[in-house]
Amino acid sequence: MSRRFIMVFAGLSGAVMASISLPLFAHEGHGKGEVAPYDLDTPRKVSPETAAHIGLETAEVDFGEVQEVLRLLGVVRPVPDQVQAIAARIGGTVLKVTVQVGDTVRRGDLLVEIDSPQLGQFIYEAHKLDSEYFQLLGELAGARSRVEELVIEVDSASEQAAIVDREYARLQGNNGAVAVNVLSRKQAAAVRARSEARLREIELSLAHRQLDSMTKQAEAMHRSREALRQVIASIRAEAGTEAPKHIAAADAANLMFTGADEESPGRLGLVRLYAPMSGVVTVRDVSRGEGIEAGQTLLEVADYSRVQIEGELPESLVDRLGPAAGNQVRIRRVGGSADEPIGVGEVRFISPVIDPVKRTTHLIIVADNARGLLRDGLYVDLSVVLRQELSAIVVPVSAVVTDGPMHFVFVKEGDLYKKQDINPGARDDRVVEVLEGVLPGDVIVTRGAYSLTQLRPGAGATAAEGSDGASDESGSSG
Repeated sequence: MSRRFIMVFAGLSGAVMASISLPLFAHEGHGKGEVAPYDLDTPRKVSPETAAHIGLETAEVDFGEVQEVLRLLGVVRPVPDQVQAIAARIGGTVLKVTVQVGDTVRRGDLLVEIDSPQLGQFIYEAHKLDSEYFQLLGELAGARSRVEELVIEVDSASEQAAIVDREYARLQGNNGAVAVNVLSRKQAAAVRARSEARLREIELSLAHRQLDSMTKQAEAMHRSREALRQVIASIRAEAGTEAPKHIAAADAANLMFTGADEESPGRLGLVRLYAPMSGVVTVRDVSRGEGIEAGQTLLEVADYSRVQIEGELPESLVDRLGPAAGNQVRIRRVGGSADEPIGVGEVRFISPVIDPVKRTTHLIIVADNARGLLRDGLYVDLSVVLRQELSAIVVPVSAVVTDGPMHFVFVKEGDLYKKQDINPGARDDRVVEVLEGVLPGDVIVTRGAYSLTQLRPGAGATAAEGSDGASDESGSSG
């Protein structure tokens, strides 16, 4: 047989063998496809250079915790109370904007200054109302004094009338001993005294009514004055922030009312918008010199140090999670590494309502976001912990390779890596429980197991040759 024929035959045989080999899928590959059709039972011998190239890592098998988890998909959203729109309560012209989108601000930082003629008019009316109110208070004090004077005059007139009446009665009882003309004069004096007392009583009654009217007018004016002052103060103290710390509380209240300050003493209509919370400026819809209306949103500040994740729980899984909140949740990027979560949270709310179309219920998870990895709108994988087993033989998920119904790991023995079938038990998003196959203390491949399945056996190496004939990486991966 010619050499050429032998080479063609060998090539065809290799092609046929490759075509009938069973596919092998690896967990760690995440969609990398089939592994090469090599003899997996042949121990692998890997040089340090190749191990570093494929990122090979090993670890001892040990007892650990395994949890039953529920896998869901969610989307990151800000906590509603941690997003604040900044809007002026009155129209005007923008004088200054101190921030840009992406700037970090602290609560109380100055954001926008606005010149508002309407606010200036409010302040002018407030000053005018103050003047009228203080004038009315003066008139009210005079009315009270007049009432007090009339009370004294009424008492005096009444006493004088009583004296004249007694004198007239005494003279009238003398049985004609007193001249008629004298008696008539006494009678006329008594009538005048009673009339004078009555007139003073009428005047006092009128003074009381006038005092009551002025008092009610003063109270109404005081309420109007206070209401206008509160409107002005609320406009000047936008977003509920405090006055600058270098201004005393009493002075700050007057500052907000008068519109005067250290930087612009003559500008009555100055409105300052302060940051109501610490966070990041996410929206800026205003420019210097722009006219704005009351209620128009100018900026938006959001605090993403804590976020919420919204997901949908299928109706069939509701009973597994239960009605109570508080389950721990591990959060990962969709398609990201299974080794390190980007966040940890807990279930805050499970809606009692089932969507009639999707047949799901709404789920809300809250999570700390100190590292800023949970961004608004990011889709994430959620692992909701249902229960846990505290003591089990476990291996990392990345260590287990799946071949149809079979599961195996690579055990390191000296310089060799040998395939070892295992019987898996419970598993979560981190580890797999091993019921049979490996024991605590065994050293297994925790990273790079899929790559080991891709190593082509060395020339002449067979499984029967044992460790002396073990395969190495002399052939490239398929």
